[in-house]
Amino acid sequence: MIHRTCSFLASFTALACTLHAAAAVRYVDATLATGAGTGTSWADAYAGPGALQAALTASVAGDELWVKAGTYRPSTSGVRTASFTMKTGVGIYGGFAGTESARDQRDWRSNVTVLSGDLLGNDSGATNLTDNAYHVVVATGATATAVLDGFTVRGGNANGASASNYDKGGGIIVYASGAPTVRNCVFSANRCTFGGGAGYIFTAQAAFTDCTFDSNEGGSYGGAFDTNNVTSTFTRCIFRNNGAARAGAVETYGAGNTTYVNCLFTGNRATGTGGGAALWIGVSSSVVTARNCTFSANVATSVAGGVNTTSGGTLNAANCIFWANTGPGGTTAANQVNAGGGTNSVSWSVVQGGFTGTGNTSTNPLFTNAAGGDYTLGAASPAIDAGSNSLVPAGTTVDLAGLPRFVNVPGVTDTGSGTAPIVDRGAYEVQDNTPPCLADLTGNGVVDGSDLGVLLGDWSGSASGDINGDGTVNGADLGLMLSAWGPCP
Repeated sequence: MIHRTCSFLASFTALACTLHAAAAVRYVDATLATGAGTGTSWADAYAGPGALQAALTASVAGDELWVKAGTYRPSTSGVRTASFTMKTGVGIYGGFAGTESARDQRDWRSNVTVLSGDLLGNDSGATNLTDNAYHVVVATGATATAVLDGFTVRGGNANGASASNYDKGGGIIVYASGAPTVRNCVFSANRCTFGGGAGYIFTAQAAFTDCTFDSNEGGSYGGAFDTNNVTSTFTRCIFRNNGAARAGAVETYGAGNTTYVNCLFTGNRATGTGGGAALWIGVSSSVVTARNCTFSANVATSVAGGVNTTSGGTLNAANCIFWANTGPGGTTAANQVNAGGGTNSVSWSVVQGGFTGTGNTSTNPLFTNAAGGDYTLGAASPAIDAGSNSLVPAGTTVDLAGLPRFVNVPGVTDTGSGTAPIVDRGAYEVQDNTPPCLADLTGNGVVDGSDLGVLLGDWSGSASGDINGDGTVNGADLGLMLSAWGPCP
């Protein structure tokens, strides 16, 4: 018995080691013309037009695919049904320059890495799309350990047969219990004829973080996303300039829960009778939760330039801003949040035209430059320090721009709920720009004799007494210190 147990343990250990050894970083560089093509280093990366597909085929759970900047297409022979298929346990990372030895050295914003559905490379605006891939990315059945991070996904054209779902999700499609993790991605110029220009999620879920969905066209439903019976989250995401007949940005249809935290919806269009230029919510207990989101300058032809909640749908929004969303009659209250047979619960939010709910206001939020697309809060905004701390989701520490949440701004009266610092309303948090107390050289919170002693000790040098940073400790620094004498602000 002892011999058999030891033999089993030895075999199990050997198998575990073999599986662990199989997991690796696989390097991908479509532009590489030399090397062994084994994917074991940048010099021997998977190369050529089919580089990424080759790496995906070879990958096993635990692998990371490091993809150099460039353009990658799912088919090299124009097969429209081809896609990049995500795998459970495999992380696909773009944004590399091709010299990195650690993943955190990449810069996905500068090293643009494109997953393109334009199989023939001949797209011209909205023309020459009939040869494009139906879906650029497929995540069906992939769990949350399947990661897509650091890519621009564009050019998908889901205009095929409905029975095969080739009319849904031009950028990404997730169904049949998929649950991928998508981060740091831009989905742009994707299209479909049924629903979800950027993506379609059906009886599945997904988590999108720090993503932008820009200028996607969703056909009938959901310019960016059409979701049906899902539980998904969007954190620090931007939905901009997307369009569909119903639900310019996102449609939430059927049972399930979708959550938006620190998201911005702007410039989205609903051109048909269903309305909901930012969100359309309805049918079979569909629930949307929005926290610290900004909905502004979305436009509907028929109803609700902002959110349209129809029968069976529920919106639960807090710490949000609904402003300048337009529909019939202009920027009315009904064009911000409309109860088209559904249920809306809105609190601690700014709603143009007013909305009944705890802590709600209807005062202009005074964006920094809405006309220029800047929806940060201006210095005089009444939305500063005006939200409810208890309604911010646990673990939320930064805003849409990645800057700290819960920042107290000196001189602004707290009008929100909770213990200071009070969260701002909307997707962006105003930061404390109070000038540092540079003359407090000893760091005791007061400019006094101890600081003067330090300054005089550094006279004519260039040490800490150089308050104005001109390289010399002199009379100019002494003047600054004397003008700041006393407690720091």
